[in-house]
Amino acid sequence: MNARTNSPRSNANEYFNLHVSGIGYLSRVRWVETKSGGRKAQPFLACTIGALRGSADDVQYTYFDVRVSGQEAIDLVDKLGHDVDANRKVIVAFKASDIYVNVYEREMKDQNGRKTGHVEAAANIKGRLLQINMAKVDGVEVYRRASASESKQDDGGQQPEQQDEGIGTASQDSEYAPVPQVPARSQQSQQFQAQRRGYAPGQGVRQSREMASASY
Repeated sequence: MNARTNSPRSNANEYFNLHVSGIGYLSRVRWVETKSGGRKAQPFLACTIGALRGSADDVQYTYFDVRVSGQEAIDLVDKLGHDVDANRKVIVAFKASDIYVNVYEREMKDQNGRKTGHVEAAANIKGRLLQINMAKVDGVEVYRRASASESKQDDGGQQPEQQDEGIGTASQDSEYAPVPQVPARSQQSQQFQAQRRGYAPGQGVRQSREMASASY
């Protein structure tokens, strides 16, 4: 957890950061329309990440329902939404912040999926998705975010230390994820796949997705 406090000579507000990073499956990529009115009530991009935890032999999941923040993350997640809609397995190394437990009531259903007329308490974890460090589609890496240590190596030619933000373990951990294995491909081939699918950030946001109505 990172903390920043305002100095006596500064008018900045005091705030605390709570960050979580991991690897998980991407799902439910959708645009959400806020119920509140006003000029600032603009649609935003949201998604669900089933984060992997525990032993590779018995993987467990923790689900995060997050709002995507930052244009780079919005562009990438929105593009990955096409693969999610096509029922491809999309796995990402991610960094989220400001997570909290949201408690709500939902209608109970029977074994056939029919409503029973009763409600039950439920909860999910909400937060903000800050960045995607790596993305694989059906086992093929289509995106990797350059780390600060990699950029430093390019500038000075020095061997990078352990990469931060979980990027250094992204490719290693993803091998343990239940993603279909594919034959090894050259770096040029993977770059071509990424370019063909248009995962380079900053190329605009897809607007054709149907808007979902929800409150955050």
